[in-house]
Amino acid sequence: MSSCNLDQWQFDAVKSKKRNLLIVAPPGSGKTTVIINRIEYLINSEGVKGENIIVITFTKAAAKNMYLRYVSNNNLEVPAFFGTFHSLFYRILYRNSNKPRIIAGDQCLKIIDYTLRKYTETINEEKLKGIINSIYLYKSSEISLDEFKYTGDKEVFYDCYNEYEKYKKENGLIDFEDLQVMCKNLLKQDEVLCNYYKNKFKYILIDEFQDCDNIQLSILKMLNTNNSIFAVGDEDQCIYGFRGSNPGCMVYFNKYFENGEKVYLHKNYRSVLNVVDFSRTFIKKNKLRNEKIIEAFRKDIGDINVLTCRDEREESIKVAKDIKDFIKDKKIEYNDIAILYRTNNESLSLIDVFLKQGIPFKLLDKNYNFFNHFFCKDIISYLKLAINPYDRESFINIINRPLRYISKVDIHNLNKNPLRESCFEILAGYKLPIFKLKIIRDLQKKINKMKDMTPIDAIEYVVYSLNYEDYIESYIKKTKKDKEELKDFIEMLKSSSEDFTTIEEFINYIEKGRGELPKESSNAVTLSSIHGVKGMEFECVFIVNCIEGNIPHKNSSEENLEEERRIFYVGVTRTKKYLTLCIPELYKGQYCNPSNFIGECGLEKSICNNPVYKGGENVKHIYLGEGIIDKVDENFISILFKNNIKRQISIKNVIGNKILSLIKHKNV
Repeated sequence: MSSCNLDQWQFDAVKSKKRNLLIVAPPGSGKTTVIINRIEYLINSEGVKGENIIVITFTKAAAKNMYLRYVSNNNLEVPAFFGTFHSLFYRILYRNSNKPRIIAGDQCLKIIDYTLRKYTETINEEKLKGIINSIYLYKSSEISLDEFKYTGDKEVFYDCYNEYEKYKKENGLIDFEDLQVMCKNLLKQDEVLCNYYKNKFKYILIDEFQDCDNIQLSILKMLNTNNSIFAVGDEDQCIYGFRGSNPGCMVYFNKYFENGEKVYLHKNYRSVLNVVDFSRTFIKKNKLRNEKIIEAFRKDIGDINVLTCRDEREESIKVAKDIKDFIKDKKIEYNDIAILYRTNNESLSLIDVFLKQGIPFKLLDKNYNFFNHFFCKDIISYLKLAINPYDRESFINIINRPLRYISKVDIHNLNKNPLRESCFEILAGYKLPIFKLKIIRDLQKKINKMKDMTPIDAIEYVVYSLNYEDYIESYIKKTKKDKEELKDFIEMLKSSSEDFTTIEEFINYIEKGRGELPKESSNAVTLSSIHGVKGMEFECVFIVNCIEGNIPHKNSSEENLEEERRIFYVGVTRTKKYLTLCIPELYKGQYCNPSNFIGECGLEKSICNNPVYKGGENVKHIYLGEGIIDKVDENFISILFKNNIKRQISIKNVIGNKILSLIKHKNV
């Protein structure tokens, strides 16, 4: 055992004789190091056989990393198991019951999507995953449906749950929560089998213990007779409440495991002194946590900056500039940098700017290729047709978006025509009904008008003058998709086009984006949600959109505020030396306030000033309609609405109730 590399607190934890021990380990304190040294100590010093040790992690990647680090120390005898709870439960069921068949994640979403269509016109991926997570949370809570607290419509939740369970039963499938329940019931009902695993698993080591749900804790308790639990975690990093994780398992460890005791690690070896002090300041606001000492091993000082900007686009441009400055001045690599956000959709503007500026990046969470979205393809087809009326593929793609009554026969006639001629002229050459001919000629005239427009004007023209917005409305009614999500895509595409003067330039950029996103590279900036980088570290971290309604998230309740603070804490503590918190004045066109967490961090009050409203800007009031900002003072905005009606509105009311939004581009 390489005990010479351990500090005193790590050493005491590794050599502890306590049967049930919790290691409370703050960020960067060497959790993996402690677990690996504990395994070595048990085998080499205590004579424990590897077959009697299991090591449980929460991801396959973490298990693989820990295993490779362990064997790289020239350890010949290995534990019986390195893996996740789910893989352990799967093995137990596979060997002692029927072979489990796990339902695919995309199929879960399809079932919920289909059921939700009976109740709502707005469905997005976030809503679908929210219901799936609520189903998992209910199943792991081990309470009745009536007792389960669901924040939305319970009737809708019941229906989604019943349809989901019905589908699984009919197809002989189970999910991961079923896997846990079945394993628990098997061990509970078969005393001989349970005793076998109690004797086999004499030493159970658990990483990221704060992420355990109720069923996992119940199974650990069932197995915890005359054997040892060695758990490592940090309740301040418990950010999976939507999956059933509860920081209480760490705070009240001795209530879960007989004679359970705690050992505290104190040193953060990752972050510089001021980052440790900074993060420690605001996480203390949480009440459900262990009181602990968190000290920085490093005594050097890093940079903690606040980047203020007008909106998401300017935010992305400033972040890109800062990245280039870091590469040049700090002599760090792209892969030393991470851009973190609360939700995945926030990556869209960053992707756009990074592609334009040639900054290599990789998306850690999900491949959000905006340029392959159907909406983007449709708009580009219109633009292509404006500069090339011979483009049959683009013509066919948009001719009935919105509905223009062009039939399959008409499309067939167009495709079979051998002449290289305008699509409009070819169709007009056939004997079309007068109303169809009028539609074709009218569309031809309007599209021809677009060829000399700037890309942003052309996009506006397609959406509003060519009635593409009607197609969007019909699409929303048919698919029940979220209108706000599509509006965000429209604004993103318009924002992306601002840097181009001609339609041809913009089309070339979009085609390039389709081919290059995401750009896999070992030396690339990481773009990820905060949840996606848990357990990782970077020399430099940016957290974007640090505003109220985003972090803490608008959907979080008052009782979930502590988890939102933990999410922010996880983001902040990913950095080793450089931290930048980004605060836009406008987000999705709405005026906003800096996150309250910024103030809790002890940063200067000056960064939390009211946003800068500019005279002459076009705005839209949710009740009074469109107007122009006339004058702004410290507390009020004066707006001139139609019919020369002037109103003075409180800035506090504007931000708090989100009653005013900026109109970036007037409709063509």
